[in-house]
Parts: sequence; structure tokens; C-alpha cells
Amino acid sequence: MVMKIAVIGSFLIAILHSILFYGQNLGLSVLLFSIAFGVFIIYILYKNNKIKNTKALKLIIPILLISATYLIFNNKFLGIFNIIILIILFSLMIVMLLFEKTNIQLIIKKILYLILGPIEFVEESFSSIIEQIKNLFKKKKSNKKSKMILKKIILGIVISIPLIVIVLMLLSSADQIFSDQLQELFKKIFNLNIFTVDSITNLIFRIIIIVFISIYLIALMYNIIEDNFCDNDINEIKIKKIDKIIGNTILIILNIIYLIFCYIQISVLFMNVSNIDSFNYANYARQGFFQLMAVSIINLIIILITSRKNNSKLDLTKILNIILALFTIIILISSFYRMYLYEQEYGYTFLRLIVYFALATEAILIIPTIMYILGIKINLPKIYFVVILVMYIIINYINIDNVIAKKNIDKYLEDNKNYEIDVQYLQTLSIDAIPQLERLLNINDENIKQNIEIYFQNQKNNLQDINICNFNINRIIAKNILNKY
Repeated sequence: MVMKIAVIGSFLIAILHSILFYGQNLGLSVLLFSIAFGVFIIYILYKNNKIKNTKALKLIIPILLISATYLIFNNKFLGIFNIIILIILFSLMIVMLLFEKTNIQLIIKKILYLILGPIEFVEESFSSIIEQIKNLFKKKKSNKKSKMILKKIILGIVISIPLIVIVLMLLSSADQIFSDQLQELFKKIFNLNIFTVDSITNLIFRIIIIVFISIYLIALMYNIIEDNFCDNDINEIKIKKIDKIIGNTILIILNIIYLIFCYIQISVLFMNVSNIDSFNYANYARQGFFQLMAVSIINLIIILITSRKNNSKLDLTKILNIILALFTIIILISSFYRMYLYEQEYGYTFLRLIVYFALATEAILIIPTIMYILGIKINLPKIYFVVILVMYIIINYINIDNVIAKKNIDKYLEDNKNYEIDVQYLQTLSIDAIPQLERLLNINDENIKQNIEIYFQNQKNNLQDINICNFNINRIIAKNILNKY
């Protein structure tokens, strides 16, 4: 019975996927699909008594928050990357629902098996589909009459489909107004261009996608329900602690190097050295920025390896690790300040704002890391995961393209003599930046105004008609602005 529901549900999810995404820009569709898919997966696991850890259901919150970004924003990079994040979060939620206790090794292995494992069950998936079709038409003595009625209704629907298509095509040929209205109706609701030359090709592609997704989802259910997927064949990870003398030696050497480096950083970046001949803050800031960020990550790893967990006694290793953590904070501040100097000279970009968030995230992670060093009992991987996930969601919700455009335009309007705005780069941003770009139409520079006008016209021509599937708030705002020009 449960596999019957799984087969029918998989088919319906596949159809919903085709309706929401085929030929559409992403929008409200992602949120609707995430809700439907989440309900489907949770229901199947619940019916099979597979849910062992209800706390994992909390992951539905970040899943819905990230899905909802497609309803509001249009950043291209985040739009692509969020799909990967959603797949990971859904997979993580499923794995955590299935196990009472997990560790990193178990989670990674099970997620990979969850995604790739269904390949083994393609044959079973086909068999289930055929079996359910047979059962649909199978005659049973106890319910023979109702089965016969259902069979006749289905037969009537199947026969009527080609008749409906033929009749509608004839009526459309007879009345152009009817044809236009009918075509517009299908286009607005489902983006189905049924009465165009490419309709057969589109229909074939849709059917192929529906069949493929249905088979994969059914195989996924087999992978979880019928297989030994829930067997916990991984023991608790035993991390070999580094020898204390070796670890302390490494920490002492690193701390001496960082002491010298941090002294130079304070002298050069945080003191007044602008009077040095040929010294340029922006050029200096550009040098080695990413190397410093990599060093700070390496430091966190070294701290985690050399720290002695569950030991409240303050020893040399803990002191050296705390000093290393403090030096890491100074390095992060140096990296942040370097980026600030570089951004002040050359303006804001997507990468530069992402770097700010990465540095802020690392700085926040230092706090639980120090607690870990001191032997305070905390679930460090969980805290790291929550902090990184929260910061990532914040990045999604600051309307990053709008912020980039606003910051650059504000800087240009404040000092257009010393700062040259990069209009070409601003035009590579998503339509989220259009409300800010409109401000450039009110300046005195005719060249910039002309570039923005051409850009607006191109965006107006390229902007897809908005329907229930690709519905997006910023897309509507942009469309209303573009319609004025």
C-alpha cells in the first residue's frame, strides 16, 4: 500500500515539476515545489515508521527560507548555488530523520548513497509502475462494480483527450480571437504553448522529464524503504590526538611567526604610514588578501586538531591555542581592513561583499572555537553548521545586487570627480538592481544616461511574462519601472 502511494506521489511530483519549471524562470515555483516535495518525503517516511529523529524536521525552516528567495530576488550566482544547497539540505534532513544519532562520516556517506543509490533500483521502479497500472485495471469480486466504473471513466478521459485537442484546434482555426485567448490562458497558467509549431516537441520533452523524475523518485523510495539504507554500519569516529610535545612545538613556532606578522600589520595598516613615498593603500590591500583568509582557516583547523576536548585543566596547549585564536582574529581584522581599503578605491562587487560575509562568519566561529579550546562541552560541528547556514541565509536576504548598485551609485554621487563608476559592471547585475540604476537617469552625464536607457530597453524586451510559476516580487518592481521608459 505504501509503495502504491509512493508511486502515485512520485508521478504527481514529477508532473508538478514539469508544470512549475519547464520553460519558466524560477520564482514562486521553487517554494511551491519544496513544500510539495517536503510533505511527500516526510509522509512516506512517517507511513513506513522510518522517522527516528524528529529534530531533523527543523531543517525545513532553512529549506523554506532559501526556497522563498526565488520569490523575491534574482541574483544569478545565488540562484544557481541555492539549488545545490537545497539538494544538500533535503538530503541532510532525510538522513537525519532516519537515524537517532549521526556523525559527519555517517552523514556524508549516507547523503552520497541517498543521491546515487536509486540507480540500483531503476528496474524495481519500472516494475512498480507496471504493477500499479495492472492493479488499476485488475478485477476483484468484492469491488467489481466500482472498479468497472473507474475503468470506464478513465477510458472516457483517455478517449476524450485527442477529441478535445482536435476540437480546440478546429475552433482556434475558425476564430482567431478564440485562439489568441486560449493560447494566452495556457501560457499564463502553465506556459503550455499547445497550439504552436513546437507543441509536439515540447510535449515529448515534458513526458521524458516526467518519466525520468518519476522513475528516480520511486527508486529513491526503494533505496530508503526496501534497502538496508538505515543500517548504521559506521562506528563512532575516533580522532587520533596529535602528540602533545609535537603539537606544542608547532603552536609555539606558529605563534612566533604570527607575532612578527601581526606587529607589521598593526604598523602598516592600522598606523599612519601614508607619508611613506609611493605607498598606496589600495594596491597594498590587494596583495595577499586571499592568502590571509586561507591562513585564518588553517589556524582554525590546527586549533581543532591540537585542542584537548573535555579537559577543563588549563595547560600549555590551551594557552598556545588561545593565543593562536587571538592572532587569527588580528589576521581577520587585517583581511577585513585590506578589503575595505581596496573597495574604497575600486568600488563594490559581488565577490567583495561575499568576502566581507566570509570574514564575519570566520570571526563568529572563533567564539565557539575558544569555548572548545577551554574544554567547555559544546557540539562544535553543529554550531559551525548553524552559524554558516544562518550567515548564508542572511546573504540571500540582503538583496545583494541592489546593495552593490546602491553603494556604488552613492559613492559616485558623493564624489564623481575622484570616483569613476563602472556602469558596465552594474549592468551585469540582476534586475534587482534596476531601482538603483534608475537614479542614474537623473544625473548630468549624458553618456551614462544613454547607457542606462539602452540597458533598460534591452531588459524590457527580455523580461519574461510573469505568471504564477515564475512570480517574483523584484521582477514585478523592475517591470513597473521599465514600463515607464
